[in-house]
Amino acid sequence: MLLLVKVILTLWVSWARGQDKPCDFPEIKHGSLHWGDWYRSQFPVLAGQWYHYSCDDNYVTLSQSKWDRLTCTRDGWTPEVPCRRKCIFNYLENGHRPRYEQSYLQGTSVNVSCYPGYTLQNNQTSMTCTENGWLPPPRCIGKKTGLRSSLFVTV
Repeated sequence: MLLLVKVILTLWVSWARGQDKPCDFPEIKHGSLHWGDWYRSQFPVLAGQWYHYSCDDNYVTLSQSKWDRLTCTRDGWTPEVPCRRKCIFNYLENGHRPRYEQSYLQGTSVNVSCYPGYTLQNNQTSMTCTENGWLPPPRCIGKKTGLRSSLFVTV
């Protein structure tokens, strides 16, 4: 009961001053707040409060560590996108692959080199790591020769 009174009083004082906007419980796409179920009853919280979070498989924190901090600021939670996709580049079908496996974060593009006569989808020369993986996929496809086949119909 004392905690509830404290939270209400803190929120009222904050609202009256107009300085801080409280942060609601964070919904972390592709991750979760450490001990989130236990903390849920403490929300909303004021600027300056922080919590540890982790990301799902194939996603990483901005520091690329197992855990990181999510902080309530006057403008909301920071980082805004706490979990980003980690794409691995170790193979390129019909193209030159890297000597060693390389990893890239969501939003990063990498130039690739297809074998002669092949190209990435839509004649692109780079792939971008997206929330759902590589776009276009790491697959070089045969180029069209430009020759059209015609179909003649005789009546």
